[in-house]
Amino acid sequence: MTKELPTVERGIRIAKVRLILHSGEVEEYAFDTTKLNILLGVRNSSKTTTLRVIDYCLGDRGTPVKALNAAVVDKYQALSVEVRINGRPYAITRNLTRGSLSKVYIDDAELTADAFSDWILAELGWPNLNIPLGLNPATAPSLTPLSFRNTLRHIYRDEGSWISFANKEQEFMRQAVVSQLLGYAPRRYGERRQEYDLACATRQLDEAQSADRQAGESSLQAVTAISHSLNLPLARSTSQIADARNEVATALAAVRRRRQDLTTQIAAIEAGNAEEGGAPVGYDTALTAAYQELAGRLKQATDDTTGLREVLAEHQRSARMVEAEIRRMERLSTSIEVFDALPVRMCPACEQDVDPQREHPVDACHLCFQPVDDDKRLRRAKVEIRSLESELEDLEEVIRRTTEDLGASEAAQRDLESQHAAHAQRLNAERAAQLAPFMAELENLAAAAARLEHKLTAFPAIGEILQKRDVTRQALHVAEQRVLEVKNRPRGDQASTLTASERCERFANRMNDFLAPYRSNLWVTSNVSIRDTDLTFYVGSRPWHDALGAASKVLFFLAYSYATLYLAQDLDQDCAFPGCLILDNPYQQGIDEHIVMRVLTTIAQAAEETGTQVISTQQLVQPKPPTIPAIRTIPMPNVYAAP
Repeated sequence: MTKELPTVERGIRIAKVRLILHSGEVEEYAFDTTKLNILLGVRNSSKTTTLRVIDYCLGDRGTPVKALNAAVVDKYQALSVEVRINGRPYAITRNLTRGSLSKVYIDDAELTADAFSDWILAELGWPNLNIPLGLNPATAPSLTPLSFRNTLRHIYRDEGSWISFANKEQEFMRQAVVSQLLGYAPRRYGERRQEYDLACATRQLDEAQSADRQAGESSLQAVTAISHSLNLPLARSTSQIADARNEVATALAAVRRRRQDLTTQIAAIEAGNAEEGGAPVGYDTALTAAYQELAGRLKQATDDTTGLREVLAEHQRSARMVEAEIRRMERLSTSIEVFDALPVRMCPACEQDVDPQREHPVDACHLCFQPVDDDKRLRRAKVEIRSLESELEDLEEVIRRTTEDLGASEAAQRDLESQHAAHAQRLNAERAAQLAPFMAELENLAAAAARLEHKLTAFPAIGEILQKRDVTRQALHVAEQRVLEVKNRPRGDQASTLTASERCERFANRMNDFLAPYRSNLWVTSNVSIRDTDLTFYVGSRPWHDALGAASKVLFFLAYSYATLYLAQDLDQDCAFPGCLILDNPYQQGIDEHIVMRVLTTIAQAAEETGTQVISTQQLVQPKPPTIPAIRTIPMPNVYAAP
């Protein structure tokens, strides 16, 4: 797109700045896009603030207070800049209200401040590059974007960057911006990106080789130790593990089959049936039958003894209850004589409470109201006692007979238990004699099965160890392929109308043309040159910052800014032609005001010649700008109190 545009349309042009107050009123400044526009006013008339508004709208990611100041943020609700980018008009707006501070509005589209750089680089047709973070691509820790804001710092020279390329700029970024302005950043950083990628791939390869060596050594030691401890063949691959596992599994299956066969034979022996039928040699079936008969009798005797114990306990409990009743009746008889004169409050027989105030006949019972006297009560109690004593005698006789039956039952049970134990011992001895030939083999088979099962549990661990080793080997292979890929990566299209040294030479010559009139007073006698390898600016044989004083550095950067206006004219379509230049307060480091005005006049003529735009600031106390068509003054209408 840029190759077809005339110079007057390439790059960025600031057409208008609009500051919207909370009341809805608008403060507006219009600029000529092909002249030197001088914002003219006394101190504190918002000249620098207007330039900062332009800078903030062009994608500043900082806070509004830091980019502008608190007074501006409090006064306005939005800031807007109307621009032309490669001839196309856009309105770029930043809202100063909460919730929209990080947004940039392009006409009706919303972008984040981070995404604004990608958008404007695409609109300008400038390369959007990621460059190594450092001067040496081979040691750079990462990549960083070469953003539009980095380049803007070289065409917007604020008050703090008149003796350096850009305020707080690192050297690797300065080289990247200069190479972008001169139009060979893609070639330069294509090579550097390959160096960076190769260095990263080489570091990854070294790490992969180290990890593979460690994994190989540790895996071999671990697998060897496991194999020796379990008497396994040494496996060095997953296929060898599979073969060894199959071999162990086959052996374990054979052991289990043999054990199953022996178990079947033992079961037949225990059942009294050999495989060929009938009883085995030496096996006494009568002993088994007698043992079973004794077991049944013992169970019956045990049940009988248990039943007798329960019957005896019930009889003893009944006898204790009768004895208790007899004692209560005896207490009743005694209480008739002892407590006859006392009011009765509780029945001595049933222990119920009796109310002495209850209405009753004098010779009647307090409870049942039957006629009673002392003699009748005593006879009645004695009759009851004799009845209970007779019942107790019957219970004692039953208890005696039950105790005798229980003793006989327990003796029979003990005898049966003794016989049962003797038969069991004989049966076990006989069975042990018959099973003896199998026990040793069964024990050996069990031990063999345990060893084989233990071996099987080791194979997953060995497989995991070898798998980790395989993972490191795969990572090593990928790292090796990555190194080969980077080394064999084809170079980008190197076709260009100008070499890097020719571009640097033309830019330096344009700076020297600007500086030539000042050799007799402000500038030194030496010319500016640029080394294309690292884009170092030399004055004579020394780097610019070593050869120049403060005032000369200001003139050096005015020449640098002047040369950027001629990029499209001196170079080709590959250069990042900015199309505009912003100079904030070029009256620096004691340079005579008339010399600065002469410089600005030269820059104005260059803007008119190249069709570019320059915006600068000047206080009214300085010499009045000359009245020439290439310079337009914009008086600042308001003066604000100093903070």
